Amino acid sequence: MPSLPRSAYHAAIFVDYANLHALLADRLDAPKQAAPRIAEALSELRRYLSAEDGAPPLLTAAYADFGALSGDPGDLQQALYHEGIEPHFVPARPAEEAPQMQLAVDATALAHRSPGVRTIAVVTGDRTFLPLAQALRGAGTHALVAALDPPPAGEFSHTDENLFMELATLLSDETRRDLTDNEGTPARRSEGERGAPAHHDRLDDEMLFRTLEIAEEHFGQYDEVYLTPLLRKLSDVLGERFDPKALVSDLEDARAVRLEKRRGYPHDYTVLIVERGHPDVQQMEEDFYGDARSRYERGGGSPSATQASLDDASGYDGNAESGESKPTGAGSENGAS
Repeated sequence: MPSLPRSAYHAAIFVDYANLHALLADRLDAPKQAAPRIAEALSELRRYLSAEDGAPPLLTAAYADFGALSGDPGDLQQALYHEGIEPHFVPARPAEEAPQMQLAVDATALAHRSPGVRTIAVVTGDRTFLPLAQALRGAGTHALVAALDPPPAGEFSHTDENLFMELATLLSDETRRDLTDNEGTPARRSEGERGAPAHHDRLDDEMLFRTLEIAEEHFGQYDEVYLTPLLRKLSDVLGERFDPKALVSDLEDARAVRLEKRRGYPHDYTVLIVERGHPDVQQMEEDFYGDARSRYERGGGSPSATQASLDDASGYDGNAESGESKPTGAGSENGAS
């Protein structure tokens, strides 16, 4: 693949819509709910590819015989267009696998003719698309298969196992609960997923409130925040004097946030979840969404007071690469790597 500037790389998403729709409709026991849940997962996948893979998607295409799906096929295709998803109508007769085959043909052709497409993600219900993934890698393209039912660990070689992402990690908690309730067994949940802690420690440093405000301002529309872009944003806003990892670690120690691992490609990743029940988080939200200025800016109402707040927090000067941090008056373990 020709060398291009990082900003020139993009991703493309190909959706095995018929297979995924059928599996979700069966699991949810509500066929009309399958389409909005797929749109939800695709929206989160786009965000993941942009934030973690550095390849914003330029194409999302869905393949199905839409006339064979439940509901009005015209309404469904119109809804896909509205979500920025390009529907590809492929008759399922005489060959039921025709949509899957057309998807593979189009994905392979795109990989060969578009050097700027660095990653191709295939979204499916329970198919592996292993031959397609291997062909894409042979063309020098990263391949990812996000499946509702990925193959169990150990079924393929280590190299091929790294192709798969659990689609459930892209779904909201509500959708995962619905899948759990209707299936009668626990839905797949990522390592470390748990309920909100019963005990909270109060935040004792204004910079921790400021960190929460930055997360709310730039990522508050999401239930889960990708840790890497959050750390980057904290560095941009706060400057080199403060160690973003130490700040996040102290918030985690106070149980104002929690960090969870997710299975991803080409590597696993971490998300941050704000504990909305924490009293200091609730206070931050009240201040942030009210007319009051930022706690960080208030500092008593004068420039000298604001500078004093900066000086009080200057202990956050740990070495992010080594993982060592020296926060003043807060926990010393850096668990935000």
